[in-house]
Amino acid sequence: MDRQAAMMMRFALPALLLAAPAAAQDVQSWTSLIAQGPIDGRLLLWAEAQGRLDQDVSRFSVGIGRVGLGVRLKNDVDLMAGYHFQHNELGGGRTRDEHRAWQQVQAPVFRRDNGLTLINRWRLEQRMIVGANVTGWRLRMQWRLVQPLNGRGTAGPVLQTETFVNLNDTDWGSQAGLDSQRTLVGWLQPLSPRLNLEAGYMHVFLRRQSGDQGNHIISLTLNRRLG
Repeated sequence: MDRQAAMMMRFALPALLLAAPAAAQDVQSWTSLIAQGPIDGRLLLWAEAQGRLDQDVSRFSVGIGRVGLGVRLKNDVDLMAGYHFQHNELGGGRTRDEHRAWQQVQAPVFRRDNGLTLINRWRLEQRMIVGANVTGWRLRMQWRLVQPLNGRGTAGPVLQTETFVNLNDTDWGSQAGLDSQRTLVGWLQPLSPRLNLEAGYMHVFLRRQSGDQGNHIISLTLNRRLG
C-alpha cells in the first residue's frame, strides 16, 4: 500500500467504525444540486436544492433549499452564512417545516501537488421548527479527503465524515450531545471543467430518544462550480 492509500485508510477506518450498524435501519437516496464558488472577486455564493427518499427509496421524505453568501480570505479560508429551509414528510399525513440560520468556516488542511486534498469545515446552525418555541443550536464538523487519480481536476475517490452535536435540549425532541454521524465513501467524476458528479454510499447514524438508527444512503450530488 502506497503512502497516499495508507493516508486515506487512516482517515476512513475511524469514521467507518463510528458508522456501526444500529437497531433500526432504512435504505434511502439523497440527491443534491449545488452551485457554488466565487461570483465577484472574493465574494462567494452557495445555492443548493436537495431531495430525499426513504422507506427503501419508495417515499419522498425531505426537501431542502439552502443559500449562503461568504468571502474568501487568504490561504483559501472561506467564511459563509446563510439560510436553510427544510420540509419533512413524517408519515401518516404529518409534516414538519424547519427554518435554519447557519454560519461556517472552511479551510484546506493540506493540498498536495498531485491533487490530494483534505478540507475541514465547521458549521453552526440555529434550527427553528414551525410550531415549537425553542431554537436548537447544532454544531457540525466535517472532514473531506479527495484523491484525483491523474492530477488536479480528474476523477478519483472521496472520503468524508461529518459529526453533528446538539448544543442544547429543545421542546421538539432534540437532546444536547451527539446527534448524528455521516460517513461517505464515494467517487468524484468531472463532467466538464466546472461540473462534477459525485456518487457514493453514505452511512448515517442517528441518536434518538426512541432508539438509535442507522440508515444506508445512495448519495448523488451534481456540483456546478462558479467563478
